[in-house]
Amino acid sequence: MNNYEGIIIGAFFDGRPGHEKQTSGIIEQLKKKKSVEVIPVRVEKGTLFQQVSGWLRYWVSNGFREKPELATCDLLIGTGTHTHLPMLSQKKHSHIPAVTCMTPAPFIQNQFDLIFVPQHDRIRDESNVFKTIGPPNLNYNQGMHQRDRTLILLGGVDPQSHHWLNREIMDNVERLITSDRKREFIVSSSPRTPAETVSSLAKLAEQYGNMSFFDYRDTPSGWVEREYSLCEQVWVTGDSISMVYEALSSGCKVGIIPVPWRKKSSKFITSEQYLHESEMVIDLQAYLIEGKQWKKNVVLNEAARCADEIINRFL
Repeated sequence: MNNYEGIIIGAFFDGRPGHEKQTSGIIEQLKKKKSVEVIPVRVEKGTLFQQVSGWLRYWVSNGFREKPELATCDLLIGTGTHTHLPMLSQKKHSHIPAVTCMTPAPFIQNQFDLIFVPQHDRIRDESNVFKTIGPPNLNYNQGMHQRDRTLILLGGVDPQSHHWLNREIMDNVERLITSDRKREFIVSSSPRTPAETVSSLAKLAEQYGNMSFFDYRDTPSGWVEREYSLCEQVWVTGDSISMVYEALSSGCKVGIIPVPWRKKSSKFITSEQYLHESEMVIDLQAYLIEGKQWKKNVVLNEAARCADEIINRFL
């Protein structure tokens, strides 16, 4: 198919870090098993009219024009809604297997050759569906964890999924900080963390010598990944489920700081329940009140499992 001795991958990126981590994580694992050349494709969102007309063209003709530089690829991969149309259009032109992460819209699920889906998405089993424990990512256990170092990561406001109660969140953070004065606590916010919580965290760090606060806006690229590699324990608010899986993939002992959910059922709640039932994480209250500890140290590497599945199916 190509003159390159290894495999050539057309990788579609939509600019969203969470999506790009999934695609890049799988590619990095493929590189550990095969000689890989990557051709990156940057995807623009486009207007609603452009999206609708693009899908109409896809179904009645050939969709987007073929990218000649991708014609010799062995595989197309991308994550996120806006990568789907250009990927499938290229597949239609060049007959190259197309792989995506997360559940696509129902009307195009059968157009993909392989879909990596977190099991909490509750998608029906199909021949092109491969279920993962959380999304694949770039994290892995580097064997550098420091015994008395803990990372606390806070999510924030999302009116559709949960309530964000600043006082309750701060009480829980303070209880963790004071539960072990010999332990070093590294605390950080996220893009969704409200200003009130950020201000409260900064004030709390002034009170306790074993706590350091880092506003995410002041941290360099790769900061949180480095902390995953250094921190023995990681506590994450329940709304930031992707961070939970990143920490597990880094080999950390992971606990969840609860948030009150707005609905009785959602993929986030299902995912959290699975993690607790599998004893992959522990609950904050059980840790602080009952002294519960981790029964086993779980290390996920879903990106490697996805890479193996790609090799077995297509390469």
